[in-house]
Amino acid sequence: MRVYYDHQIFCEQSFGGISRYFFELIKGGNQMELFTPILDVKFSNNVFSQQLHPDNHWLTHAGFKGKKDLVRLINKVNTFVKSRTTDFDIFHPTYFHQSAIANKQGKPMFITVLDMIDEKYHCNDKKYSKLIKHRKKIIISADHIIAISENTRQDIIAHFNIDPHKITTIHLGCSLEAEAIAAYNKDASTHPYALYIGSRKGAHKNFNNYLSAIQIIAKSNPSLQFVFGGGGNFTSEERDAISKKELGNCIKYQPIHGDEDIIKLYKNAKILIYPSLYEGFGLPLVEAFSCGTPCATALGSCLEEVGGDAVNYFDPLDAADIARASMELLNNPGFCASQIEKGYERSKLFTWSQTVIKTNDLYRSFLNK
Repeated sequence: MRVYYDHQIFCEQSFGGISRYFFELIKGGNQMELFTPILDVKFSNNVFSQQLHPDNHWLTHAGFKGKKDLVRLINKVNTFVKSRTTDFDIFHPTYFHQSAIANKQGKPMFITVLDMIDEKYHCNDKKYSKLIKHRKKIIISADHIIAISENTRQDIIAHFNIDPHKITTIHLGCSLEAEAIAAYNKDASTHPYALYIGSRKGAHKNFNNYLSAIQIIAKSNPSLQFVFGGGGNFTSEERDAISKKELGNCIKYQPIHGDEDIIKLYKNAKILIYPSLYEGFGLPLVEAFSCGTPCATALGSCLEEVGGDAVNYFDPLDAADIARASMELLNNPGFCASQIEKGYERSKLFTWSQTVIKTNDLYRSFLNK
């Protein structure tokens, strides 16, 4: 079985969750010899694409005005040609450009939906109107839809009025290597900190409520720092918010350059606090579980689905409740140790091998129709 993946997300992201998802599918399909992935990307700055095709990237280090548009055009033409001259059984576009409908060439088309953030939070923003329109067209046109959580699946059904039988939930896995996690020892000299990891962009990330919770936690734990890992350095608006709450001395930004940095952040953290109002899956919870980091997170969206009983939950709109759930872990070593053990067991439910196997089974079910 030959599965064709197009260029789209590898031209939009240099590093990110969607491109990692397709990287893991392609790598797993090859390594497990379940199906033959075809990825035709002529040029990309994406780190995962370069791992898959290290010798097929020209202009990688060149920088010039209009480069990204040129890259899109080159790859769009390449996909147009290759989709019409390459033998494949399944078409799985990596994003939502409407050209995908023509490129499927009469073969079953799958689309993966990671979340419904744009439809829920950006529907009145003109900057997102084109993307939302294209998403709707591709999702409705797909022969089958993969949702990465049951919560996302239910959102798709409700928003697009799609037949539930047309959508299958397949969870994500943790990309942090078990050997790398085991090999890293905690740094005893690290100043104690609570960790937030990932993007802070968008109202659903709940940044301001989290800052209010930090004010409360810091009063009871004055030696604790609050580290924000990845997501880009603080914007001027974020720095103003931090300054107004007089939190400048206890908040720190830490860039992330790869999985080693991620493991280090998790393993040295006292706790992961994940205050998001909405996520498609909530991968930081699984990463934290794998690294032995206790978690306090928000009720709602998919986070209970992923966290199970291994997480201490809070109302994300109530800063006092965010602080309460966090301090229950910070100040109760017995409870904290119990949650860490539950987290280790919970992490075993979310592996990329399971994701690849279930996706392969879904692909093959369409070939047998």
